[in-house]
Amino acid sequence: MKRLNIILLIVLTGLMLAPQGDDHQASAQAKSGMVYIYNAPESALDRRYDSHWEILRTALDRTRQKYGDFALHPSRPMSEKRQTSELMKGSRFINVMHLGTTQEFERNLGPIRIPVDKNLSGYMVYLIRKEDQARFASVNNIDDLRKFTIGQGADWLDVEILRHNGFEVVGGTSYDGLFRMLVRNRFDAFQRSAVEILEEFDQRNKEMPKLHIEENLLVYYPLPMYFWFSKNDAGQKLAERAREGMMAMIEDGTYDAIFMKYHAKKIERLGLKKRKFFKIENPLLVPDTPFDDKRLWFDPRR
Repeated sequence: MKRLNIILLIVLTGLMLAPQGDDHQASAQAKSGMVYIYNAPESALDRRYDSHWEILRTALDRTRQKYGDFALHPSRPMSEKRQTSELMKGSRFINVMHLGTTQEFERNLGPIRIPVDKNLSGYMVYLIRKEDQARFASVNNIDDLRKFTIGQGADWLDVEILRHNGFEVVGGTSYDGLFRMLVRNRFDAFQRSAVEILEEFDQRNKEMPKLHIEENLLVYYPLPMYFWFSKNDAGQKLAERAREGMMAMIEDGTYDAIFMKYHAKKIERLGLKKRKFFKIENPLLVPDTPFDDKRLWFDPRR
């Protein structure tokens, strides 16, 4: 009996000392060198940011000789508001996020001022109901466009931009739910970027046959999507490595190659160059936006 008690004590002690949950993950990650924990997809169908994380992974790989090994992992699922909050306080749950710029982010976080998708995210196409295509075909100016209600995630940055420009926005709390809200007539159009819309449509078209990609319109506002890091020392070290790798990729063409790998067919299939073009303001931009470096910006009209 005494021997059994000793064995039980050893087992229990081992369990108490073993890392649990996130602590176990953090312990395993620590062996990989610099650890980057990025914002997870919002659903099982959410593939919007695959290209962005490939760019980050490639940048980190390019700097391996100088900085050593790295690990790149998704965070636990969280809203954009929660991501921002965790990053601002230097949380261990997330240390890099990919979002458009805002003045609040600029004050409280550290960006790498390289638009991750060359600002293709700033070119907007609408998901609509198929029977409404004729209504949208009659749009000739921005005032015509303002007659339609636009669906967006309630905490997405685009909501403030659209309302600033006089659009009526209907907010939803669930990414997947917004597609259902559209087909149930809760708003007229679900605004999507050229980066996102085709994959989203292809994933849901059979389940939602009413879905239709609007055929004629292209709405643009500068929306540089950056990688954001905490302003603490740890966050800035992570940012420095990623920035060096991204600049090296721009210099040797790797950056453009990844962009075209993911987006060339989308640009062609959507016919961006042929669409009616409407530009609206983005009040969230700051003077440090790197418009002067033309390598960083895609323009489908060129």
